[in-house]
Amino acid sequence: MIKPNWDIFKAKFSENPQYNFEWFCYLLFCKEFNKEFGIFRYINQAGIETDPINVDNNIIGWQSKFYETSLSENKEEILSTIEKSKKYYPNITKLYFYTNQEWGQNKGKKPKGLIEVENRVKQLNITLEWRTASFFESEFVANNNKIFAKHFFTQEKSIFNLLENQ
Repeated sequence: MIKPNWDIFKAKFSENPQYNFEWFCYLLFCKEFNKEFGIFRYINQAGIETDPINVDNNIIGWQSKFYETSLSENKEEILSTIEKSKKYYPNITKLYFYTNQEWGQNKGKKPKGLIEVENRVKQLNITLEWRTASFFESEFVANNNKIFAKHFFTQEKSIFNLLENQ
């Protein structure tokens, strides 16, 4: 089992943490939806990272954001992402949002930013699936996909490094 360590992640991928976080999330998204050959995408695709996929009559897109600041401080960017996703992919019904941060409670209550995001996705008829920092601590990542987690969260040589050296 591999415990997420965002300090190691940032140090290991200091040249571009966002790009490497997107790659990590792409691997996990493909794994979750059995897309072992990947998903088509465009450079700088609008709103979502790849073309949406169709699973059980849901049109699913995903987005990943590596933040150094709180989710509340990035609320406007999150809202913009959701709106772009619906604008460019009007049939989208579900959006997976991966981030290394968590929402912070406000005196035991749901934060205003989260409430605004939830209201907006409801208006757009999208189900939002959060994949926040706790997701990377889950059994799915830390154990079932530890080969990925090891590469991104440890300084040890991973299978990727070994293959690269071959």
